[in-house]
Amino acid sequence: MIRPIEYTVSLEAPQTQTFQITMLVRNVASRTLEVALPVWRQGRYGVLNPAGSIRSVRAYTPSQRALAIRKTDKTTWRIEAEGAPEIFIQYTVFANSLNDRTRHVDDTHAFLSGAMVFFYVPSRRNDSLLVRLDAPADWQVACGLDHAEDDPLTLLAPNYDVLIDSPIEIGQHELITFDVAGKRHDVAVWGGAAFDAARLERDFMQVVQTELKIFGSLPYDRYVFIMHVAAGLGGGTEHLNSTVIQMTPRSLEEEEQYKRVLSLAAHEMFHTWNVKRFKPSALRDVDLTRENYTELLWFCEGTTSYYDTLVVVRAGLDTPASYLRALAEGIYQCRARPGTRVQSPAESSFDAWIKFNNPTPDDLNSTVSYYESGELVSLLLDLDIRRRTQNRVNLDHLMSAMYEAFPVSGPGYTTADLLEVLSRLTNSRFEEFFEKYIEGTSRYPFEEFFHVVGLEMVPLQTDARAYTGLALQEDGASCVVRSVLSDGPAYIAGVNSGDEVVTLNGRKFRAPDINGHIERTMSPGDTVWLQLLRRGRLRRVEFRLGEKPNSRWEIRKVSSPTPEQKAGYESWLHCEF
Repeated sequence: MIRPIEYTVSLEAPQTQTFQITMLVRNVASRTLEVALPVWRQGRYGVLNPAGSIRSVRAYTPSQRALAIRKTDKTTWRIEAEGAPEIFIQYTVFANSLNDRTRHVDDTHAFLSGAMVFFYVPSRRNDSLLVRLDAPADWQVACGLDHAEDDPLTLLAPNYDVLIDSPIEIGQHELITFDVAGKRHDVAVWGGAAFDAARLERDFMQVVQTELKIFGSLPYDRYVFIMHVAAGLGGGTEHLNSTVIQMTPRSLEEEEQYKRVLSLAAHEMFHTWNVKRFKPSALRDVDLTRENYTELLWFCEGTTSYYDTLVVVRAGLDTPASYLRALAEGIYQCRARPGTRVQSPAESSFDAWIKFNNPTPDDLNSTVSYYESGELVSLLLDLDIRRRTQNRVNLDHLMSAMYEAFPVSGPGYTTADLLEVLSRLTNSRFEEFFEKYIEGTSRYPFEEFFHVVGLEMVPLQTDARAYTGLALQEDGASCVVRSVLSDGPAYIAGVNSGDEVVTLNGRKFRAPDINGHIERTMSPGDTVWLQLLRRGRLRRVEFRLGEKPNSRWEIRKVSSPTPEQKAGYESWLHCEF
């Protein structure tokens, strides 16, 4: 089997956390050949510069004649072809980046995210490709790519973009397989953790079936869940017909943690439609050498976050009461964050490359997360759609309509397209909603919207509480300021992030105890003084305590629901009122 471009991945010494790739480029007709490595991977909107882990790059002909090769920028190499129609490029990759789901090799497995390890020819991204894996005999492959007939170690891709959207897991892992709607689903679990395989299979199947009901069809022939289970891991990344999800061993052992695993699986699975099939036009034909900007990550990621916990409830894998508690906490955290009055979800989306993936101590004051704000504004949008249409239309209908209207072969959608689909479904205009809550920073008025599904928000406390605006963390035996919220008195008094709080009013406290002590024993307007250690020098800072600007709420059912409210609740959570 011959392809225009082929790769051989040699995993002869995985214990060194290195591997070698030999790339063969056929049909070279130009005087020079350029090869490059992307600077980012899809699913993470930040420049990663993986070329920094590449070494020992050389080029040669099939007769082993060396060709001159020169690096022209941080991620591109130029080869003097000297008339050779076929050129080999060989290089070594250091792979020790597991937490960011890019590349990792050890004596138990190899995980390869294609954009981080496979060179490409910029002018030939549409060429078909072949990847041969030379690995230990007892290792098995989990990957969304098809393999050659009778050869599971040879993977086939129709082009480079599919290759880099199909991560490769090869090693010693446990494999679970189930079918939904006649489509095979594999779950490859690496890490050696103990888990209930039968339950995992049953619950993942429920998640897939629940999401299928929203969209109506599965847009793949086979799907692969790659699970990494090890201390310190968390998060996930969506891919074309696969996902990589990471967790600690405790996540498979403790019930509340396990629910997060299910939500993570639901999140990445939902991306199979939202992002991998219908996607913003700015992410349709991406530039692999630079940032690709869009104001729609609130919809790509935030709306997906809204559904990840909702799907788990609809699947019967969590309770409505637990879900409503989590929503209430999310609303509290949103309203307590000064950044919600500074940055909109659309701005957060556009600035993902320079802010979300480059955190600073000032983030809480100046930014919002397009995941978290996007989740809440998607909830608000769902409730508003239901309110305007008397629960005849909801966000499920919007997601299904986007899937139908913007197929993967099309140009992608814009915010104007999203508004137009909403208008067509609801016979109502949503421009003002978008201006206020998505492109603007208006407070989300959940109190006015929850009634459509028979719920109300009730404050858990109404008394004023003393407030510093300090977010603290423990660093060994020290209490250190993580951030200073701009709506608190400590901000104006000049407390800085990184300061060590030695004492409060002459007493030493642990970081988790200070704010609780203030709230229990002091009142707004009381004067406090802090002894701080900053860059090796002691300082005294004094200020009057403020008033905590937000209370927490309980989201609960109204006492006398109408039939319409009951129906709205049941169509939302798929549970009896």
